[in-house]
Amino acid sequence: MFRSRWAVTTVACVAVAALVSSCGSSDSSASAGQGEVDTNATLSVGWTQAVTTLDPHMATSDLASFRFGLNNIYDRLFTVDYEGKPHGMLVTDWAYNDDGSRLVLTLREDASFRDGTPLDAAVVKANLERARTLESPVVKRSLSAISEVTATGPYEVTIALGKPTDQLPYLLAGVAGLIMNPPLFESGDPSTTADGSGAYSIESWAPGEKLVLVRDRDDYWDADSAKPARIEHTGIPDFQAFTNAVAGGQIDIGQFQPGNVAAVEGRDGLVTVPVEHGVGMEIAINRNVKPLEDLRVRQALNHALDRETITEALYPGSRVRWQFVPEGLAGFDESLEDIYPYDPEKAKALLTEAGHPNGIDLGEIAVSSATTPGMVDVVQEQFAAAGIRFEPRVLDGVEVYTQFASGRYPLLIGFSSAGISFAAGLNTRIGPTQNPAGTTPEYDALIAAVTDSRRTEDDRTASKVELNKYLTEEAWGVPVVWVTYPWVMSDKVGNFSTEMDYATTWGPYDLRYLTVTE
Repeated sequence: MFRSRWAVTTVACVAVAALVSSCGSSDSSASAGQGEVDTNATLSVGWTQAVTTLDPHMATSDLASFRFGLNNIYDRLFTVDYEGKPHGMLVTDWAYNDDGSRLVLTLREDASFRDGTPLDAAVVKANLERARTLESPVVKRSLSAISEVTATGPYEVTIALGKPTDQLPYLLAGVAGLIMNPPLFESGDPSTTADGSGAYSIESWAPGEKLVLVRDRDDYWDADSAKPARIEHTGIPDFQAFTNAVAGGQIDIGQFQPGNVAAVEGRDGLVTVPVEHGVGMEIAINRNVKPLEDLRVRQALNHALDRETITEALYPGSRVRWQFVPEGLAGFDESLEDIYPYDPEKAKALLTEAGHPNGIDLGEIAVSSATTPGMVDVVQEQFAAAGIRFEPRVLDGVEVYTQFASGRYPLLIGFSSAGISFAAGLNTRIGPTQNPAGTTPEYDALIAAVTDSRRTEDDRTASKVELNKYLTEEAWGVPVVWVTYPWVMSDKVGNFSTEMDYATTWGPYDLRYLTVTE
């Protein structure tokens, strides 16, 4: 039996010595927002990517839709803490039966919609049935383990599973677990309007550009959250424009790339907080494309890359990425660090051993438009030094993953996430819908062991280490860097912490407890 946790994490002190001299009391925020909370204030949040639909079930990116305001409108069934562990939000208690075929959720009884409809088991059933059956880019696939959803009590939901899996609490902490008022999707249009049990409703919406929310209820069940009167989410894809907006005060808080933050660091009225995310750069490999089906060639790619130089030059303050799990999360294996040291001569030798003494030409490869400027040039130069040649094709930062999954490209250079859980992250990067190479029997057996809810947590963690080792040693990709993102905010923003929910997995994107001071 798992027990829920739903309370504000005590805010930790963040060492930003140039800006903060001491932490103060245990409820102080991370180096900002020390004045009186202004409940009439507007919190302006900047993102480099906006979304084009408000329908959580039709999200093309779980992460992008979640952070771009949907988690302010809709409550969700679960959340994930900064250590990567699931806890209940609308769920107060949950348990699997002995054979792992059912998951029983107990719901809180004080959540409701604005029309007075209680957020009860019937509502959750309606949402989950839609989420798992609606043809959608992400959500339907993520809930494929569900075979039936039943309201077994006024506030009890029983989920029948086609196979034992421990992943539902994680998956229902993302867009799949956001709960809408059923009339919205039964007779309305959830892509352009919203009806949630959260504290905010929509004031205005410009798809792909801006979402403005207004707090319009005083009966919200989570009294510690939703302090700003308005929240503005703005998409600013141009890095320079994004920087100017923060420097000029149009944006109160935003996540910077490490190489861009110098332009605003140290400015009066701004605070910078570095956060180690489970997100970073990776070169995905389509093992179906010759000669990448050969392990020696994939190992050559890994030895051809100087990760330390790339990290230092383009992602200062970040961590070199050698494996598929970041340090601090279950599955990390210290023995895998530095497994492929930079060695272009060894890369050449591996290519020669594989039958390519003159190197290889991979042709056109996919590159995400969100890739840090300069990254592709460095990779191309380093690969060429080892006899590995390619031509970059820059594609939209969201569509690039679909294009790669089509099988057209041998490599993809772009951002990848460790995921809201290890298995969930792999399913969006390794599975056949994302990588045309698909899986292997060895992988399938290991991922089943990782997610089997009948096994103990210690046993599942041991399997995570084993799976991580398998992927790394078999060189299913070229990990590059785990990015430590600088978050820059006005000194009037309070309650930002490196221990916010999702901080070390997706990133600290649940801003529900942020405040603005007078």
